[in-house]
Amino acid sequence: MEDCTSLKLYYLILILQIPCFIQILPLYLLKSILAEFHPTFQRCKKKINAISFNINTHQQIHYSRNKIKMQIMQKCFMIFENSELEKQYQLERSLSIKKPVFICTLILTFVCNVITIIIQSTSRTIESQYIYIVLTLITILEYVTIITMKKIQFLQLGITFTNIMLGFIQLDVDSSTATTSEFYAYGNVIMQLQAALYIISSFSHAIIQVTSHLILRILVTIYQSNQVDSLLIGMAFFGALMTLVTAHYYESRSRLSFIQNLQENKLEDAYSFIIQRPYFKISLSEDTMLFNLNTRHQIEQFPGFDEYYCDGCNARSLMRSYTTEKKQSFESLLLSQKLENNGYLIITFKKQTFQIKYCKVDLQQQNYLIILQDIDIQDKKQIDIEKEQLKLEYFLKSNQDFKHKKLFNWGVLSILMLNNKVIKRIDLKTIISKLIHIYKKYLFPELNIEIVCCEQNFNIYSFKSQLKIFLIQIFEIISKIQYFEKEKIEIVLQRKGCDALIKIQNVNQMQFNFSYAQNFFIQHVQSLLINYIDFSDCIGLLIRNHPIGTFNRK
Repeated sequence: MEDCTSLKLYYLILILQIPCFIQILPLYLLKSILAEFHPTFQRCKKKINAISFNINTHQQIHYSRNKIKMQIMQKCFMIFENSELEKQYQLERSLSIKKPVFICTLILTFVCNVITIIIQSTSRTIESQYIYIVLTLITILEYVTIITMKKIQFLQLGITFTNIMLGFIQLDVDSSTATTSEFYAYGNVIMQLQAALYIISSFSHAIIQVTSHLILRILVTIYQSNQVDSLLIGMAFFGALMTLVTAHYYESRSRLSFIQNLQENKLEDAYSFIIQRPYFKISLSEDTMLFNLNTRHQIEQFPGFDEYYCDGCNARSLMRSYTTEKKQSFESLLLSQKLENNGYLIITFKKQTFQIKYCKVDLQQQNYLIILQDIDIQDKKQIDIEKEQLKLEYFLKSNQDFKHKKLFNWGVLSILMLNNKVIKRIDLKTIISKLIHIYKKYLFPELNIEIVCCEQNFNIYSFKSQLKIFLIQIFEIISKIQYFEKEKIEIVLQRKGCDALIKIQNVNQMQFNFSYAQNFFIQHVQSLLINYIDFSDCIGLLIRNHPIGTFNRK
């Protein structure tokens, strides 16, 4: 019984070696069957696992070999691994070069065949011109099917079939009516036409055409001459090989150019994602010597963009309006070709100064990518300066414990804030009250100055920093005068139209006028603040009230 059981198991193991049976009956099912034969199950299980491992290894090796063979075939026959990419390439080639050449070949073949039939009909019977008649009918059929019915998928097959049929013209050779030179001339013309069809065809079809012509020429030549010419056969093989090498090289260059153009188009589509800045791409037209706009992204953010013009006109207008540091227009600088392939330029447009980055994206033609970098360099520098001023101002304000420090800080702040020209809302009465308090506390305890104002809040819009500097200097003058003369000074605040009038009463006008004229800070800021000064009755300072929301920066 045990021998019978072992025999059954060995039969099962032999059956496992049949591939078709393995594909129908999975290994796990076989293992469940073998589990019933408990005496020798472990030994059989090891053998089955070994067989399964060998089969899987063999399948992996077979798959790897097939993949390598497929890659080698794709490289030899010039086929893209991506089928969609291959279809796109064939469609682009068909519409760009294959279809025009194929139409010209059909028309030329049809005209030549019809003329040959008409000319030879006087000396030869119609039956003897079967080659030209067949070629004419094939030409008409191909034109109707591929061109008229627009069956572009059969275009390559039509080119291959037409080129092979051209080889059969060698059968129609009549040495009694044509000379040797005519044979040679007609043969060259046919070969030129065939070579053109080789080049525009896919490499796999070029192999079929060249091989068919090689075999056809050798067989027809042997049939007509009744002898085998070894030299002719050797030259034919060598010529066919050179033709295939040339076709292979041309096909590889064509596919490489297709990939590069595709990558360039993809890159142009990804420009806006990669750069993430306003840019535009331009190319120079050699005929008109004008730059044409190719692509753009957020071009409206370029300084000087006019929404009433098209983007192309805007690009040309911007390049003509932009000037470099050497006072040369950006367009003329590009036309001079004196720039490097890429770099940065500082551009001035009206009162704006900004930086652009340019890059020459084509080494043969003048194609440039213009990228807007920093919108306003002067504004950026001004912001940096203002940040440093704020840091210093905070430091000075945090160190005002002693009166000498405070006076020193006022002088430093006056220098720092001298060119910080920002219009803000100012309560003139509050500022003057603070100045009186500070001067009484730290400088002149006996200072006697009174403010006369009918309004609770005397607000105006003016240059805040410059007005503070101006009032500090005014208080420097009047406090010194009051210290020696000991007379009470009145400061009257009144409205005069839209402006604010400051009247300073009971002050020596001669001394005030002299100190006022000699003060550096007052002379520097008064043009921004004062409309006029009146010394007729008392000292009158008319402070200009700027319209709400105005802004001035110099």
